[in-house]
Order: sequence, then structure tokens, then C-alpha cells
Amino acid sequence: MTLADLLVLDVAPWHTAADQWQRLARGVDDAAEQLIRGTRDLPHAWPEGAGSAAAAERAAALRAEVSNTCNPAKRIFDAMDQHAYGMSALRQQAEGIVAEARRAGYSVDPATGGITAPAAAYSAGHLEHTARQTGLLLNDLRSVVERARALDDSTANAITINIPTPRTGFGTTQLQPVSRTDLEAQAQRTPAQVRAWWESLTPQQQEQAILDFPDLVGALDGIPITDRDLANRSVLLREDGVLKQELATSQARSDYLRSMYPSRLAEVYPHVLDPKAAWETELIKLQRQQGELSGKLRGLNAISSRLADPNKPDAFLVGLSTADDGKTIVAVGNPDTADNVVTYVPGTGEQLSKVRGGIDRADVMAGDANDLDPKAKTAAVYWFGYDAPDDIFKNAGSKSYAEAGGPILDKFQTGLRATHEGEVPSHNTVLGHSYGATTVGHAAMSSSISADKVVFVGSPGVDVNHASELTGVRPEQVYATRAAHDMIRAVPDWGVIHGNDPSDLDFGARNFASNPGNPNNEGATHSAYWDPGNIARKNIAMIVTGQL
Repeated sequence: MTLADLLVLDVAPWHTAADQWQRLARGVDDAAEQLIRGTRDLPHAWPEGAGSAAAAERAAALRAEVSNTCNPAKRIFDAMDQHAYGMSALRQQAEGIVAEARRAGYSVDPATGGITAPAAAYSAGHLEHTARQTGLLLNDLRSVVERARALDDSTANAITINIPTPRTGFGTTQLQPVSRTDLEAQAQRTPAQVRAWWESLTPQQQEQAILDFPDLVGALDGIPITDRDLANRSVLLREDGVLKQELATSQARSDYLRSMYPSRLAEVYPHVLDPKAAWETELIKLQRQQGELSGKLRGLNAISSRLADPNKPDAFLVGLSTADDGKTIVAVGNPDTADNVVTYVPGTGEQLSKVRGGIDRADVMAGDANDLDPKAKTAAVYWFGYDAPDDIFKNAGSKSYAEAGGPILDKFQTGLRATHEGEVPSHNTVLGHSYGATTVGHAAMSSSISADKVVFVGSPGVDVNHASELTGVRPEQVYATRAAHDMIRAVPDWGVIHGNDPSDLDFGARNFASNPGNPNNEGATHSAYWDPGNIARKNIAMIVTGQL
């Protein structure tokens, strides 16, 4: 399915075919009723003998076959009917975008889906606006084509599952189990394509994939939040057991080494010139390992406790990895059914052992937004899905972490759009704190980011000097705040480290107020934006709910 295919698509044959399948389904339903009525009294009319038993068995088989044929025919009608109306709407959207582009002087190539601005648009003073406008039009057009491809795939699979075959009969076709290769291939596709593929699977296939490959299912943007949650809870249980075993093994080794000191160290290190030095080095290494393992287990426990807390809103485990410093994504409320979604990105020093604080902030933002606007549902996502810098002084000045994390965040946001339920899209905000703001900035440099607003809180800079350089959002959609006594104010400005401070007026963002903080503890002020009574909390809630 290409843009050219969509623009010339004639849905009339689909309506005709759908009507035929509907008539077939009704006819089969009527036939099933007649067969049931006609054979209901057979045991009474012919109560005994081998012929009676054979007739009863055959009649039962026919009733089951005809009854089971009706529903697949109905499902094919539904798929074709929805395909016709859905494709018609998507074609109209595509035609509207193409017409809008051409009225503005742009050239549209239906074969490739490319959009080219007229040469005059690149005249002095219009370069940035033209690039941004071209990106927005291209993104809108690609989104429509992706949705058309997703619908096409879904319809094809619905027909494949329900169509009769000479070997298996009507509506009994079984698709092959989902393999690891299938899931790994989906990781290379867009979230919209992943969503269409997932919906094309039978419930049994989805369940099998979650049970057999929870780590792959749980990490795929485009799979619904509830299914990712189910898969990642399985990963959580597995990783908890693995880490506990590794910790026990490491502690047992430490106990053994201490028991051999000092008289039997030669037995432990028979080929080492200095057994004591080797003993000290290994103990230090084991202690470091045990600290890391204990920290990760502490993080997993914090996640488990929040998921199981009956006194708080439902939480969903959207992503989890214990590799390196670890990663996790936890949603407070279901983003797929929420009216508003805020994605919170943490900064320097974040690791699996410290996730409790990030989850608490998600709880705070979801609670504040739902209290402010109880008629709308707001979900808050703690997104620790990237490798954050470990140390402020050693590596937080590098933009490499944000460069790597930005595209991952961008794809996650696109996934939220792909899996959201209902006709009305959710109002999505992406908020970055500290270095997390830098990562959000890199995601917002992409014209494809699926966000209505971005918010920078206590930011060291986002590697651009003006909001207009964030091509994925308009300047009026960019918000920023920095407390007067936040230690982040010491970061050099205007391109020295991460570019202009987003809270400066010349950056072009919409500034909102925060409490000034403690002048005697600027480090604490840097983390105080979610503290009780901080005006930043209400302002964030107003942004998230579309009131600011």
C-alpha cells in the first residue's frame, strides 16, 4: 500500500463483497436454524438401532458445522465493511493533505510519498519555517499511509483466519505459532505496523507470544499497554529470581574467601605470587558486584510494590531490563485509554536501584492532573528507557547520551499514538528533568515526535539555542521552568555545554513559575519541583491537562 495506491483506491468493490458476505452469513444462520429444528426430534422418531445412532451422530456433526460456519462469515463481513469505510476515510485525509500541500505550492510525488517545497520558499528568512512546514506535512502524510497499511494488513489477516479451505473447512484455519524471529522482525517496523500485526494475531497467538517471549513482547512499541504489562511482569519475576541467585552465589564466594584468610590463601590462589593482594582485589570486586545486585533488587522490589499497591491507581509495567544500569518504564494509569498522557524522563544518575523516586513523581503528576481535571483521565509514564549519564561532572556534559536516547523516546511516543484507543487522540506531553530535558530536546528535534507539548524542568540545555529549532513542536508548545536557587543555573549558557537555557526569555519557550528553593542547598532545590506546595506542580498539571 503506497500513497499512489491509496489515492486511486476504489472502495465500491469492498462494499459489494461485504454485502455478499453478510447475505451469506444470514443465509447460513437461517439454514442452521432449519437444520436444528429439523433434526431436534430425530432421537424420538428413531430411538433405537445402529442406524439411529449413526443418524444422531451425523445430525449433531452437521449442526455443529453449520453453526460454526456462521460466525466466520460474519467476521469476514465485518472486516470487509470496516476496510471499506476505513480506507475511504483515509483516502479523503490523504487527498486533503495533498491538496493543502499543492495549494501552498509544494510538489507531491504519489509514488514515493515525498513532498518538495517550491524554490521560492527557501528565500532568505523563510528557511526554518519551510523546513518545519515540509516536515509537518510529510509526517501527516506518512501517518495516513501507515494507518492505511495497518488496516490493509489487519483485513488480510482477518480474511486468512476465517476463510474456508478444502483441507480444514470453514473458519478453522490455524495460524502458525509466533516465533522469536517474528518478534525480532517486528522491532524493525514502525509502531503502527507493529500494532496492526499484533491485532492480526488470534488471541491464542498473542497469549503464546507473551508466554514464550515476554522480553520481546514487553519491549515492542506498538503492542497495547496491557499486553506489554503482562509480558513485563513475567520478565520481572524471572529477573528477580536470577539476580537473587547471582547475589547468593557472590555472597557465598565472599564468605568462602574470608574463611580461607589468612592461612589457606595459597589453596585459593595456587598460581599467584601474592595471594593476599589477589584476595583483597577479588573481595573488593565481589563487594561492588553485591552492591550493584542489591541495588537492582531494590529497584525491582520498588516496581513490584507499586504494581501491587491496592491504595493507588492501577500501574502498568511497560518496559524492564536489568542489563548494565537497568531500564524501566512504569505507567500510572493506562495511557491507551487516558485523555491526557505525560511522559516523564529522568536525568543524570538514574539507574534501576533508584526508580522509586521516579515512580513517585509519576504518581504525583497523575494525581495532580486528575485532581485538577477530574472529568478527564490522565496517565503519567515514568520513562527510564535510555542510558542516562552516571555522574554530573564526568559525563553529563556530553550530548551522546541524549543523542542515543532521543530516537528511542521518539519511537516510544509514536507507540503511544499507535496503541491509543478511541477516535480522539490523547493530549500528550513529554517532560524532561535535568539531563532528561536534554534527551527530550533531542527527541523533539525530530519532526516525527508524537507530542502535543514538551516541558523542560531544571534543564542544563537541550542542545539548541531557540525553541524554533525543535522542529517536532511549535515554539508555543515548548514550556520551561528553573528554580531561582537550582544548582543547574551554574551550567554555562549559549552553546558552551548544552546550548541556551530553555528558561531564558531569549530561548523562546513559555516560562512557568516554580518555588525559588533553598539558597543554602541548591542540590535539594534541583529535585524539589515535585515537593508538596511547589507551585511548579500545579503549573505542570495545567500544562498536562491543556489548561496552560
